[in-house]
Amino acid sequence: MKQSRKWLALVLVCSQFLTTLPVSAAVVTNGEESEEQAQMAPDDQETQPEEGPEDLPLEEVNPPIAEEPVLPEVPEETPEDSTPAPKPEDPTPVDPPTEEVKPAPTPQPDQSTNQESTPESKLPTPVEKQRPTLPELTKSTPAEVNQSAAIEITPVKETWDFIKEIGEEARKIGLEEDLYGSVMIAQAILESASGQSELSQAPYHNLFGIKGTVEGKGVTFKTQEDDGSGNLHTIDAMFRQYEDYEATFKDYAKLLKEGLAHDYDFYKGAWKSETKSYEDATEFLTGRYATDTQYGEKLNALIEAYALTSYDKEKAALPEGTDEMIHPVMNPVVSSTFGPRGDGFHRGVDFAAPLGTPILASLAGTVIRSEYHNSWGNYVAIEHENGLTTLYAHNNQNLVAVGQTVAQGEIIASMGSTGNSTGPHLHFEVSLSPSLAQDLLIDPMRVLPSNQ
Repeated sequence: MKQSRKWLALVLVCSQFLTTLPVSAAVVTNGEESEEQAQMAPDDQETQPEEGPEDLPLEEVNPPIAEEPVLPEVPEETPEDSTPAPKPEDPTPVDPPTEEVKPAPTPQPDQSTNQESTPESKLPTPVEKQRPTLPELTKSTPAEVNQSAAIEITPVKETWDFIKEIGEEARKIGLEEDLYGSVMIAQAILESASGQSELSQAPYHNLFGIKGTVEGKGVTFKTQEDDGSGNLHTIDAMFRQYEDYEATFKDYAKLLKEGLAHDYDFYKGAWKSETKSYEDATEFLTGRYATDTQYGEKLNALIEAYALTSYDKEKAALPEGTDEMIHPVMNPVVSSTFGPRGDGFHRGVDFAAPLGTPILASLAGTVIRSEYHNSWGNYVAIEHENGLTTLYAHNNQNLVAVGQTVAQGEIIASMGSTGNSTGPHLHFEVSLSPSLAQDLLIDPMRVLPSNQ
């Protein structure tokens, strides 16, 4: 029974399979096909490419299909396509290399009047036909100029010492030639790396980077030129050689007062009589004296950090004789002097003494300040009739009030260590003005007795 069911199922499957086959596949004779078989439906004709000439449209379908895989390969073999094949590689590499090896743009602002001072020319012209630029430093430069957008200066001892060395010469020349001593000093600091560049030292003494020769003397150094956009490139140039610093200051003043051969007023905008402040002068010199686009900002920062404006006027006359003032403490012991100290500037003189030691008014006057300051701690300031102002800081306790008149030698405070202090001492300042501005401070030892 089971076997009969299996055979029945097999017969049914085979019958269904045969009904799904095309007629041409299901009805085939051992010989030729009948006319009925030759006139089958279109579905059958599409699978019969051998039918004859009347079936050409059907024959045309097959050749393109057979050739289609070849068609995409044809363009790759044509001359038009084989030549541009490297296009992705050619366009980009060709131009950039030529741009990278292009020399820096010329002429530069400084070079326009300095052509004679370059190595190509053997006959440099006089200084009045030169435009000074910053020589490339051959020695380490004090890390004091931060060339960011907001330039900040950290005072260093080397620069303070350099200012002390050249300051009075700058003051003298500035007053004689209608120039800013402060600007001259700042330029000398910047151009010579505070006197540390090789060009600024013996036997050259060129503080201002002035090009050319003087009395036939000159020396070739590398110098950095700014293209006006802050991009620097290095060239060789000849710079003047001087006997000493006095000669370099005089030559600098001659350049600024006489200008260039084709323009005698070229530097006129930097004169005192033509400006309202040193800021006007430094702005005018930017792009004229040096190509550095931040030249004026750097000069201003140096002038402010080192209080150089005091060199723009006559040295203040001090009271005649040092016996007019007395030391602010009995049996004085100086623990720190006026001027450069570490990386900063010490505004006064420190006297060491035990806590509570009486502090005396160095000269009669009127108390203008008696208060607390974050750095000075408790401090007192006294204005005197001769124009000086004295300051007494780090006091343990102030014993006088603002507006009070005090006599010379009167006790005004007691020794302490308040504010920014590491131990009991008196910080004593002397100023040419009640403002106590740094550029108006003087060394207290200039007005105090040498011994007492």
